[in-house]
Amino acid sequence: MKKILFISVVLSVVSCKPLPPFHQDRTANTKAQFKAVKQLQNTGDARVMNSSGKAMIVIQSTMPKSAVAVNVETGAVLWSVPTPDANSRYVIAGPIVAYNDAKKGVVALDINSGKVKWTRKLTAKRVFLGMSGDRSGKLAVISVYKQRGSSLNQISELLVLNSSGKEVYKVETQGRMGWPLVSSRFIAVPYRSQYLVVMDKSKPVEIARIHVKNGEIRFVEETRNGVFFGDKSGIYSLKSILANGPQTPRFRIKSEIRHLEFNFARDHYSSIMKDYSAYDMRLLHGDMVSGLKTAEFSKDTIVFNMFRYLFGFDVKDGNASVKWAVSIDGDNLAGLQSYGEILFYITKAGVLGAVNMVNGEKLWSRKLEVENIRGASFDMSGFIVPAGSPVSPAPLLDSLTEIANDPDTRFPLAKRFAIDALAVVGGAGVSRLLSMITNPKSSKMLRDKAEHDLIARPDKKGIPLYINLISTPFDFIKGTRPLAIGVMADVLGKLKSVKAVDPLLRLMVSPHITTAELLKVTEALLAIGDKRIVRPFREFLLAYRADPSFAQDIHPLQKMAEGLFKMGGSAERQVLLFLSEDQRTLPRLKVYIERMLNKTRTEKK
Repeated sequence: MKKILFISVVLSVVSCKPLPPFHQDRTANTKAQFKAVKQLQNTGDARVMNSSGKAMIVIQSTMPKSAVAVNVETGAVLWSVPTPDANSRYVIAGPIVAYNDAKKGVVALDINSGKVKWTRKLTAKRVFLGMSGDRSGKLAVISVYKQRGSSLNQISELLVLNSSGKEVYKVETQGRMGWPLVSSRFIAVPYRSQYLVVMDKSKPVEIARIHVKNGEIRFVEETRNGVFFGDKSGIYSLKSILANGPQTPRFRIKSEIRHLEFNFARDHYSSIMKDYSAYDMRLLHGDMVSGLKTAEFSKDTIVFNMFRYLFGFDVKDGNASVKWAVSIDGDNLAGLQSYGEILFYITKAGVLGAVNMVNGEKLWSRKLEVENIRGASFDMSGFIVPAGSPVSPAPLLDSLTEIANDPDTRFPLAKRFAIDALAVVGGAGVSRLLSMITNPKSSKMLRDKAEHDLIARPDKKGIPLYINLISTPFDFIKGTRPLAIGVMADVLGKLKSVKAVDPLLRLMVSPHITTAELLKVTEALLAIGDKRIVRPFREFLLAYRADPSFAQDIHPLQKMAEGLFKMGGSAERQVLLFLSEDQRTLPRLKVYIERMLNKTRTEKK
């Protein structure tokens, strides 16, 4: 009896033992957890992350690979240290700048001198994934170990270090962790793509676990307005979740413009994202704030970055409409970071600048004494952009057209995006589409898109412009000829413009028109359906029925024969009969006419 009682007591004690952090059976979204996190929420401030108290940027330059710290206010290089084996971003945290070294592990540089303060090797077989820090110099490092089998079957480790490199605590668990956030009063870690785990900063205690109902948690970030998390499909505000519960909707964006990628942040589970890369150049930027029901963006503004181009959007009720576009001067962009309504950028050539996200004005720029830049970590909270003369962006349609026509062939995605934006902005208008089609400097992609849009949405008000383009005379001396004959013929035929019949007929008999253009003109005249075309068609067929130049492409003559067959009378039927029996008629034309006539005879029987 005593033995049974002892066992039951032991089992009772074991059952009451709290589950370890990140355990799969821990509960989420309890009132007690939400209350605990509310008490720890940071009110936010605008201080920089480094202990100097001044805005700075730490650049990763190449040839050789180095960490270069720059004072933003003066543009002076504070220090430059070779980091040949760095394979991560530089993390600015109070008195140190930390990064992962492929050979040494985590390395901490002194914020003022760049000298190595300490190094810390990761646990054996662990692979560095990401880290962040706070103003005290505390770091949270995530490393992973993939076991055999599924790529998802891995062990993750959270290592917390103080500013001296000493271990504060370490937690290991089965399942994927993402890069952490070290806030002023807690550590937040994305876990298994479904949870945001809130950890104590001083001991291995899980304070709370948040599980959202829709979407995933693939990143977590802190701004002056609070903590935000989510995935490329949408974002959540921690403040809104704590106030309204896990059913709180996420902020999402939709747009009619194709090729707009909704990446609100880097994917904190992706090993590709742990270092600076081209992925940084295709992100959405904005000042995230907590709304009444969900996350929002200040001034309803976001900026979409595609390599060297920036596109500003108005966001109303989740619908994004482009309002400005700029191309950054100089070389390609190497890094961007938004602070409030200002978007700071640095180019690969070392130009540091700022853009007003609301209206696209270029507010300021400075050439740094650093080149060959691969990426950068910004620490610019509270930095006041020097007063100057802001440069306003060109009118939206002009900017989009310029981007679409950029002769640089390395950015086809950005060009396609600009072309799609032109179509959606609308108002591109007939005259602008015509200028794109007829401008010899327009890229083929832009011309094709403009032609497609003009044909898909023909405007009757543009008929005089269409006719004017095809009425330009062929003049060898002056170097003139009708423009965009094929496209104009398609549009005029679709509009069934009777006014276009005479200029189209003049084009039809011109010896300078190509066979492909002749086919388009013929199809347009047939689509218009005016009987004035019967006689010219008849005369053209009689004149060119045996012309060998049509042997390779007989379609224009076939279309004219079809027109005579449908619109002509008995005289035209006699002409067609003559053509079908004349041995000089091109064989393919002869067979085509015979089939039409035979079909008529069969139907009459």
